[in-house]
Amino acid sequence: MFGRLWAALGFLTILPLPTWCRQTEADLPRCVPLFPLIGLGIGGVAGGVILLTQAYLPPLLAAVIYLLLLIVVHGGLHLDGLADTGDGFFSHRKRERILEIMQDARLGAYGCVTLMAVLSLKLAGVLSLTPQMLAKAFFLAPLCGRCAMVVMLVVLPSARETGMGALFKQGRSAWEVIWSLAVLVVAGWCLLQWTGLIAVGAVLGVAILFMGLCQRKIGGFTGDTLGALSELSEMTALVTLALLFFRG
Repeated sequence: MFGRLWAALGFLTILPLPTWCRQTEADLPRCVPLFPLIGLGIGGVAGGVILLTQAYLPPLLAAVIYLLLLIVVHGGLHLDGLADTGDGFFSHRKRERILEIMQDARLGAYGCVTLMAVLSLKLAGVLSLTPQMLAKAFFLAPLCGRCAMVVMLVVLPSARETGMGALFKQGRSAWEVIWSLAVLVVAGWCLLQWTGLIAVGAVLGVAILFMGLCQRKIGGFTGDTLGALSELSEMTALVTLALLFFRG
């Protein structure tokens, strides 16, 4: 159990785990059911930081700091996946060439635009929320991202026969989707009642559309598309809550 927990923490965060927190390669595919719990932990920390600091910071500065917090917790790895996915998918090439582009470490124009678009929408969503809703939104958004990753891992095949995606595909079960969605729905309701459930529904809708795009473009998922889905899910949660608040 602890090996899987350390593996989930090591994969989803950059926490400096001590040497005694050892995990094996076999722990990585088995740690997937713990992704929602890591999402809850990240959301709890983000929400707590907001509650403690929002009275002392200007809104724009606070929004940027909060977004940076969500980026720093995973070392920018998910943003790297988002950029690589943007470069590959918007290139309009065939499957093999898309996968090659996604493996290229260089940032292209499409990846840059994708990053700017997602981060801008996140920032706009945060600035549109009241201080009372902000902590709840930042609790829910990271959870949405990690639960969506579980859904992609279960539903889609790995686009490559080797690599991180193929490793995490091992041993997946439909029960992991049910568990992740249950955690997400309960959290959405407890935090924001119907507003939270609508935000969760929007995140799942975007996840389904993106998974369909991944299946059509590359025949499954990669580590890059997992990171991209996490970022898109966080963005969708924040933007949806901002729109719902605007509509009253």
